[in-house]
Amino acid sequence: MTELVSRYASALYSIALDENQIKVWQEEVKTIYLLLKDNRDFLNVLSSYFISLEEKEEIIDKTFKGIDKNITSLLKLMVKNHRDRYIVETLQAFNSLCNGYRGVKEGLIYSTIPLDKKTLSRINKKVGELEKCEVELYNIIDPTLIGGVKVVIDGHIYDGSVKHHLTQLKENLLK
Repeated sequence: MTELVSRYASALYSIALDENQIKVWQEEVKTIYLLLKDNRDFLNVLSSYFISLEEKEEIIDKTFKGIDKNITSLLKLMVKNHRDRYIVETLQAFNSLCNGYRGVKEGLIYSTIPLDKKTLSRINKKVGELEKCEVELYNIIDPTLIGGVKVVIDGHIYDGSVKHHLTQLKENLLK
């Protein structure tokens, strides 16, 4: 995480903490994060030199109507200062700060294809039971797994991949 991203995320986190809005703002930031992560064209619009700052601010207001003003103000500030390429990373950093505050462990779930929300939710729940706390897993695509999933969280690896099972089978056969 760059120092710039850290400063923006920390500033928003500090305000959320002061206003006792951590959980609410975290959900709103996740919504924006998912929209921007899946729609890079929107970020291209915000970084365009052919669109005035006023038009960009209006786009942010219309797109994120109902989102807390402090969050949209951060987006506008970042766009105004030509920091739009750091927005997604800043939102992710803010989410991590909120997770730390709430005691939520973050981890990675590797799969050969993107996991749908239902599957990801089931795996989150199961890993949360194993870790005895709430967890938030980020899906990473890794075609080398052949199939199945591998979860890495807080130093633990839960490996249910086909690659892992084949390796274990090979080791057992060689014994």
